Amino acid sequence: MTPLVAFLASLAGGAGAVARYALDTRITRRVGGPFPWGTVVVNVSGSFALGLVTGFADAHSLSSSWALILGAGFLGGYTTFSTASVQAAELFGRRRSALALAYAGGMLAAALLAAAAGLALSYAWGSA
Repeated sequence: MTPLVAFLASLAGGAGAVARYALDTRITRRVGGPFPWGTVVVNVSGSFALGLVTGFADAHSLSSSWALILGAGFLGGYTTFSTASVQAAELFGRRRSALALAYAGGMLAAALLAAAAGLALSYAWGSA
């Protein structure tokens, strides 16, 4: 990795974190309630986008530098599975065990399906 790629990935990570905060805040204000919908939307959409980036890097002409900048940089800053873990623990701490399990398991399943969908779409893109 060149110094320029590392610098751009760092900038992209910051931009991803700002995008996450803005989207999460907007969704949380609009929906409210004990369930952290903002984090779910961020992590599932980020997983889908990472599937796209990975597929385009693997099967098409996206360079490894751009894959790093977009994937590890922007999407690494955008997604927040650490926050999701803390939120699940908080739900457990408030004795909302069923909600915590639904949140953690549901988001993980949705994120994996979204990543697979992004990957499949990126591969199909070139064969269409």
